[in-house]
Amino acid sequence: MKIIPQPRAVSCEEDKTISPSKFILIQCSLDNIVQNDFLQFSERFCKNGAGECLINFVTDVSLADEEYIIDADNEITVKSNSYNGELYALQTLQQIIFQYGGKIPKLTVCDSPCKKIRGFMLDVGRYFFSVEDVKTIIRRMALHKLNLFHFHLTEDQGWRIEIEKYPRLTSKGSVRKKTNFNHKKHGGFYTKSEIRDIVDYAHKFGISVMPEFDIPGHSRAAIACYKELSCFERELPVADHWGVKHDVLCAGKESTYSFVEDIIDEFCELFPDEYFHIGGDEVPKHRWSLCPHCQQKIKELGLKDEEALQCYFMNRVKNYLKSKGRQVFMWSWELEDASLLDNDLGFTKCGELDTGDRPFIDTSTKAYYIDLPYGYISLDDTAEHKLFDGNCLGAEVTLWSEYVPNMKKADLMTYPRLAGMAETAWHSKCSKESIAEKLDYYYSFLDANGIGYSKRTIANPDTFRGKLQVLFFERRQLAWEGLTNIIDDKRVEGLAKNK
Repeated sequence: MKIIPQPRAVSCEEDKTISPSKFILIQCSLDNIVQNDFLQFSERFCKNGAGECLINFVTDVSLADEEYIIDADNEITVKSNSYNGELYALQTLQQIIFQYGGKIPKLTVCDSPCKKIRGFMLDVGRYFFSVEDVKTIIRRMALHKLNLFHFHLTEDQGWRIEIEKYPRLTSKGSVRKKTNFNHKKHGGFYTKSEIRDIVDYAHKFGISVMPEFDIPGHSRAAIACYKELSCFERELPVADHWGVKHDVLCAGKESTYSFVEDIIDEFCELFPDEYFHIGGDEVPKHRWSLCPHCQQKIKELGLKDEEALQCYFMNRVKNYLKSKGRQVFMWSWELEDASLLDNDLGFTKCGELDTGDRPFIDTSTKAYYIDLPYGYISLDDTAEHKLFDGNCLGAEVTLWSEYVPNMKKADLMTYPRLAGMAETAWHSKCSKESIAEKLDYYYSFLDANGIGYSKRTIANPDTFRGKLQVLFFERRQLAWEGLTNIIDDKRVEGLAKNK
């Protein structure tokens, strides 16, 4: 039996089957939209069946959270102790119904995940994705038994969430004049009502939402709206090109922290779940090294340097969020020494940084950065990745959108790699061989759900094809903005000397 992710234990008698014409769900606590989703899918494959089949949902308090048991004979019994347990049982049944052409063999499935977090990050800061696009991604996450949607909402190139106290963030900060390779204006943002709708929809599919307010770097869109947030208060546009921007939030002004806390207050009203992400990656210190406010803050706090100032910044924001009951994460991308960060500040861990005893989510750049071409990260690379050792809460794929402008491209980059990540985070026994054996089935299941994907020869390219993919991707170097940064740095140094 081919299921993705593969259940922990399955016993099956394929010569003994039932062929229902429809299913009746009894004592199911799942939201109607989830139940109807299952029933509509199953009815497509049960047209030639005879009679109704009951699926009885039973609470078993001995089972762990997200664990479930399916017993199928003449009737089907689902045992679980949580909403998500019921949800995952239906997802497994859906794949069985599809695989056996509307029939259900006599079977027992005992299943539970090995990791607490199975996540998907969507970057809507570079390219905006509509509410319906986001809901589509959430629905597809549920098919893979993922349970955390990481919503990357603020960027240099666009602010994507309505904030009542700072209306310019969306009226001005949500639009940029062009992108790297064309001169078309691009913009969009989510109203508070739309955010609530997305969060509610995710919860119906057993998925928590972790918003990301990316600070103190990746903040050009905010600075373009409120120049006093930066060190030198220059008039700057919302960024249009990709790449690391040198104008970041000023860590020396108390007004910056007031702004951050105001934003967090409104975020927390919209996102009630446990996890919150505060970015923290790619923060050039050039402005801080020249800024009298930042230098005064370093002196006042007795800090060693600008790196220590960022650690102070992250700890302070984390503590504010902790007072609101949130577990806070930041990116571990550039950190060489995490000793100045509080141990309860978690990481989304991109590389081999020693995280000590702190909690982290594995977001390996060598396996889970699915915006990168398959010539960089093949399906085999994702399937073969072994989660980082330590206090690992789980895994997360990241779909950055610099070169993913729409759902068609998102599908091509996500599938089939999401299958490899889902298997790894669910039972930790994934391999390129196990995925290869199920790949034809998986493609047919994606077809049945209207999901696009990259074919096998693209997902596991030979050397020549892989190099072509990388060469095409690296055309971004033609839009390099490094010279602009160098010139701009000199301009700011001149401003600093004149102060």
